[in-house]
Order: sequence, then C-alpha cells, then structure tokens
Amino acid sequence: MPEPTVSESTVKPNAKPQVVGIDLGTTFSAIAYVDHRGEPQTIPNSEGDLVTPSAALIENDEVTVGKQALKAQLTLPSQVATFAKRDIGKDAIARTVNGQQLKPEVVESLILQRLKRDAEKRLGVDVKQAVITVPAYFNEPKRRATMRAAELAGLETLAIINEPTSAAIAYGLSKQSEILGPQTVLVYDLGGGTFDVSLVHVDRTDIKVLATDGNAMLGGVDWDRCLVRWLDDQFATHCGVRLSETDSGVAFLMHEANELKHALSSRTEVKVLLTYQTATLKTKLTREQFEDLTAHLLDRTRFTVRKLIKESETEWSEVDQIVLVGGSTRLPQVVTMLTSLSGIEPNQMVSPDEAIAHGAALYADAISRRKIPTDRSHSPEPGLNISDVNAHDLGVLGIDVETQLRTNYVMIKRNTPIPTTLTARFETLRNNQRSVVVEVVEGGDRRGRYGTHLGRCVLGGLPQGLPAGTPVDVTFRYTHNGLMTIEARLPKTGHQASIVVERHSSVVSSDSIDDFDAEWTLLE
Repeated sequence: MPEPTVSESTVKPNAKPQVVGIDLGTTFSAIAYVDHRGEPQTIPNSEGDLVTPSAALIENDEVTVGKQALKAQLTLPSQVATFAKRDIGKDAIARTVNGQQLKPEVVESLILQRLKRDAEKRLGVDVKQAVITVPAYFNEPKRRATMRAAELAGLETLAIINEPTSAAIAYGLSKQSEILGPQTVLVYDLGGGTFDVSLVHVDRTDIKVLATDGNAMLGGVDWDRCLVRWLDDQFATHCGVRLSETDSGVAFLMHEANELKHALSSRTEVKVLLTYQTATLKTKLTREQFEDLTAHLLDRTRFTVRKLIKESETEWSEVDQIVLVGGSTRLPQVVTMLTSLSGIEPNQMVSPDEAIAHGAALYADAISRRKIPTDRSHSPEPGLNISDVNAHDLGVLGIDVETQLRTNYVMIKRNTPIPTTLTARFETLRNNQRSVVVEVVEGGDRRGRYGTHLGRCVLGGLPQGLPAGTPVDVTFRYTHNGLMTIEARLPKTGHQASIVVERHSSVVSSDSIDDFDAEWTLLE
C-alpha cells in the first residue's frame, strides 16, 4: 500500500479556495479543496505526498509532524505520539510522550496545524475554515474534542461530518455516479484505526443515509498488531529474545509489521529477513497465514455489515454498489469477504485515500455558497442536500416503578432519520415531589451504564401536594443542523423547562483550552 504522491504542478499556486475539507485519520490525514472548476483536489504536503502520517515527534519545544516523525519512532520511540484519534475524548493519550501526559486533542491539533500550513503554502492563501470528518460511530465527547483540536490549530469548524457520508458525497458527485443514476450504496470504511459501514441512497447531490454502524476501536493498526505478536514470537523462538519488552523493540516490530502487511497485499508470500541489534530472524510468511492471524478482525467487520443490513431491513438485491474507503480496504481479504457476503464485487474506482477529504471539501464548498439548508422545515436551496441518521440511541435515565432500578429509556433509537421529534410520558415517583430531573444520555445499556451524559433538564418549583404518578411529558426535538432540544412539561400544571444540546456546534468554550500552555514550534 504505497503512499500516493503528486507533482508540484498539480495544484495551481494562485488558487483561491474559501474553505477546505479535512480527513483527520488515525494513521494518515489528508486535506482538500474545490477548485475553480468545481472539482475536489487533494492538497499535497510539503514533501509532495497526498497524505500526511498522523504522527508527532515532540522534542522539548519543537514538534515535527508527518513522515519524519514516523521515521523517528525507530530511534526516539518515547518522543513520538501516534494513534491519538484512538484516544480522542479521553483525558490523555495512552502513553506518555517526552515525559508528558498529552491530551489527544493537543496531538490532533498539531496534525491539523501541519495540514493547514502546507495547504496555505501550496495555495498562497490563508486557510481558516474547514469541514472535518469523524467516524460515524464517534460519540459526543469524541466529536467535541475533535472540534477543540481544530480551534487549537487556528481553524473554525464549519461542520463535523461522518466519514462514510463524506465518501458518499464524493462518490455521488463522481462521473460514474452521474452515469449510473440513483443508487443504494454500502460504504465500507476501514481506516487505520476505525471502522464504519453505512447504507446510503445516493442521487448525485441528494445524499440520504439510511443506516450506519461501526467500531471506533478497529482498524488497520489492529492487523499490524497481530503481525507484531507473530514477529515477536518468531524472534523469541528462533533468536531467544522478545523485542516487545523494550519501547524501541515494539517500534521496530510495528514498522516491520506494517511493511509486511503492505507487501502481502500484492504478493502471496514474502521472505522475512530482519535484524534487530544482534538478533537476526530469517523466515517467511504467506498471505494465507496472515489472513488466518487476522481472521477474527475481519469477522468483526463482517458481523457489523450483516447487522446493518438486517437492522435496516435491506436485502442485498437492493444494494447497487459497495464503495471501499480507507487504506486498509486494500487488503485482498476485505474484497474477498464482501464479494462472498453480498454477491457484489466492490467498486474500487473511488480513491480510498482521498474520497473522504474530497467529500468534506465538497460539503465545505456547499456551505460557503450557502447551499446547505440549516432547517429542514424550509425547502432546500439547489445544491448539496444531505440527510443523516443518529449513530447512537438517545434516551433519558429514570427509575423503573416496578423494579426501582435505574433504567435507560430510549427516546430516539439509533439510525433514526434526522430531523425527528418524539414525546414520551413519565410519572413522578413520590408524593409532593417538588422537581423533576431529566438526564439525557447517548448510548449505554438498559441500566444507563457505559453511556455518555449529554445534559440535564431540571423542572423545579412544582406546586405542593402533587401525588406520585403525576404525568410528566418529555419531548426530544433533533434538528437537521445538530441542535437537540429536550423539554419536560407537567400537563396538569403547565410547568415546563428545556435545554438545548448543540451537537456538532463550532462554538467551543474557552475553558476547554485554558490548560494548553505549551509553546511549541512546528518544524518543516
């Protein structure tokens, strides 16, 4: 899986993009814009590559992002931050870097700064606004942390868009889609660190997401780690040493595992000749062995695809195309599995590395031209029209009257088309209850565990003497532009309260970045 490159002359230096689209990936990232002809173009970085490794080398007050940082893993493993997207939404990335516990959004901001700077140099204009893509299965903390990263990088987030949706936009506006007409498309997105699958109806500029599913902790790096364990065992068996017991040994194994994976994508067998310090390993690995080592990972994606098709009540005969997105879809086992499962040979005409960034650029261009409707109650203007679904259940936490146990009552089920409004009736628990608290939660199990709290609506000042069992109506309104309003109302008295959750908003509280005080210089 070689990294794509482009010549210096591909992008005109006097191009004047208003906005950009960014595919902020786990292992590689890309940035694109729409040129004067209305065509999306990937902006090459300063090294001429279309994708930039999502890695940051941190040395005191200096930071290097990209290919050089990736190379530095072999010699300075403790100073390189990788896979920050896996930890986005958490307090810190999984391991310390240069002795520091770094916030994932800080690392992501460094990658965004590099993309922004390279784009500005190539195009000769300031880049201040962007549409940034995220996995469809990202929860709210991960989406908000991504927006914080953009703010730290000096970018205004025009919108957060799901990666499969972005890929569907790029496909929908492609020449092939124009020829074929309206289609139902399965977008299978296996990137470096995340996996998404979405069923989308594509009719040129009309993109309607029917259902989505995925796993924010499954991607190509997991295939690499399977090879790392195999190589580690081979060194232990044949050389009497375990490389995994040192940081530099792990970095060496990760690098070689990735190289092996790429080689086995085009060859059925590779010779393995590796030397680490005084240990030399000489063996071979076949594609069949590799696929056996990683079969459980592929099975997880197969299960998710089947689940999506079943839950969306779709037959394979109704699916017109399978579009592959993400560098890991170059693995032959992916194409073989999908063909066997669906009877459809996947469409490989769309660039797996560029499609998501291209779709984001087209979406950004449409926003800048005021073609995206913000309220679906109004007729949309001509242009790009996108209808999405919510990826997770949205509910309220309450107490079950019969069991007296906390219960997560789902108000809006996952894969419900947006916009939507739903009202459910609850009851007060006690006599003379003076307030009602509505806890809004995303995801989680039936008891509310493992969910993400989005907000709390408090209906207070209730009159004295209300009996237990007094009706309380709770209404969820989820609009096309990501605003979610939760209202609680007592029909008996007229008391009501509401909160608004601004999902995907570009407004980020300054409190969220007060602790980012590192003065780093981003090197060339």
